[in-house]
Amino acid sequence: MNTVRGGVGLFGTTLADVGGRHSIRFGLHTDLFRRSGFIYDSMANGTDTNSRFRGTVNIGYSPLPWGEVFLSISSQANRNLREQPGRQDSETNFALGDIDLGIKGAHRFYRGGAIGLGGQMALGLLSGASRLTSERVNFAIDGLFTLDLRYLTAKAFPFRFTTNIGWILDNSLKVIDFGQISDTTSREVTRFALGVNHSRVRMRYGVDFPIRLGKERQFGIDPIAELAWDVSTFGDEELFGQMGADPVGIPRSSLWTTLGVRANIIYGLHLDAALDIGMRSPAFEYGPPVPPWQLLFGLGWSFDPRPVIKEVAAENDVSSLPPAVTDGRIQGEVVDGAGSPIAGAVVSFPGLTSTSVLTDASGMFTSFRFPEGEVTLIVTLANGATQEATASVRADEDTPLTITIGEEAAGATEYGILDGSFADEQGQPVLVSFQVTGQGIDEPFSSTEDGLIRIELPAGDYSGIARAEGFEDARVSFTVLAGDDMVPVKAVLTRATPVETPNVKGSSRSINLKKGIRYNGDEVNDSSHAILDELAVFLRAHPEFVEIEIGVHTDDRGNPSKRSSARAESVRTYLLGQGVSPDRVTAKGYGDRNPVAVNLTASGRAKNNRTSIKVKQYTGE
Repeated sequence: MNTVRGGVGLFGTTLADVGGRHSIRFGLHTDLFRRSGFIYDSMANGTDTNSRFRGTVNIGYSPLPWGEVFLSISSQANRNLREQPGRQDSETNFALGDIDLGIKGAHRFYRGGAIGLGGQMALGLLSGASRLTSERVNFAIDGLFTLDLRYLTAKAFPFRFTTNIGWILDNSLKVIDFGQISDTTSREVTRFALGVNHSRVRMRYGVDFPIRLGKERQFGIDPIAELAWDVSTFGDEELFGQMGADPVGIPRSSLWTTLGVRANIIYGLHLDAALDIGMRSPAFEYGPPVPPWQLLFGLGWSFDPRPVIKEVAAENDVSSLPPAVTDGRIQGEVVDGAGSPIAGAVVSFPGLTSTSVLTDASGMFTSFRFPEGEVTLIVTLANGATQEATASVRADEDTPLTITIGEEAAGATEYGILDGSFADEQGQPVLVSFQVTGQGIDEPFSSTEDGLIRIELPAGDYSGIARAEGFEDARVSFTVLAGDDMVPVKAVLTRATPVETPNVKGSSRSINLKKGIRYNGDEVNDSSHAILDELAVFLRAHPEFVEIEIGVHTDDRGNPSKRSSARAESVRTYLLGQGVSPDRVTAKGYGDRNPVAVNLTASGRAKNNRTSIKVKQYTGE
């Protein structure tokens, strides 16, 4: 919300912030006070009773991520009752329709927005005492600084410190000719009633505690404390001098404090209440008196007409995110009794994930990321034999592990050779991705440009799927026999009829998915397989999308960089398994570097957990 007469801030202290882009803020504020003996105190005629009532309408708009404009219209009515002979002022005075129009710029940085720096300028159009026509103009300029501890503490401790230092060129003394009023008390009452003051340095210091409540942190309460200090830069104004007045320790200073609270009760609606406590008034020559107390009430409404909604911004299932802890991996190897590596062994992690990994040609494997603690692994060989092992995962580290398979379990695995060839209906060779499943193996292999492939595989039964861009999948079954004799496998691929992909739309710059990609930890959630299958079909049918990038963004919990990289790689792996060429897909984790919302609420974190698909190379029209 905006301050009473300025940009986004507290009651009188402006924050180095401009709010969300294209957000609109509307506020109504009123303040009042009443005091006997405020200006006039005579043994012969008694004391005065002064009452003042002010009202302000405030509107703010943020057209840019770093810029804001604001407008306020304020009026006040002052009534001074006293039995003074020869008084020259009206019992009731009005100041009608003063207008403040300003601009503000601010930038938040460090840890996502912990520090804010900015500045603002404003023009004040002053109306007369009897009509709305603007007669004089004020000019004000302020520097702004904000420190927000929510971005610097692990539990987002709700504390902000804000300060403003500036100067105002005040021309309100010229609204009326005070020289025409000979009585000094009448002059002083009129000056206070019209809000007339001198040019001055303005200093504001504020602290607040923006506490968020509710299951989704949709409600808020913000206790606020502010200190205001104005120092006149105007020379002595003898016209307002008072004979016999007590000397003032700091004659040019006006000082008061504000204690209040702001509450967000429903979406966009705020209520304000505060008490101003006067601490020091200046000498009569330097400014009007400061009220000893003043009550302030207000309500405001803020609205964001352009929420962050993008087809490519896949909103993840926040409930499935891993706990905010630092985790680690297992980097292991599987060897036989002689220390020779065992390739193609299946390593699973019961109770933690249903997805397994395979050892490479060197017998090596890298696990998924797990929270710190004991992890159980089961190694399954091609011959069906299994062996269990355990490892202690350490926080934010890769734990080495060697699993030695005994001779009985390892056995003497026999191998054979698959000799495959793939062609279209006219017998022309086709470059394919051949997914081989069986004997503990489930991975794709690429053929040559001539549609040929030779693979050494453990003896046994297999199934295979040949995939190529622009062709329907060809499925085959075959048996690999031990020995040097190659097993011929031939498949004819039929050109595919274009398949409708209603949930995938592409342009030369990006590919949009109408359904977001969800994750279970670092792996693609089963519910997203359908949309990724459709994306794979789209890519195979549109070779003009030569290269794409899977970009994953996350919130700031845990280890954002590692989590986003693992998720991006998981999407890439799935697409390769559906026949998309490895040369066409890259994966990149952006971590929490490019947030589109603050990470302080569940809805903000959900928006920051998103997946985008960028087109890196395009050869279409």
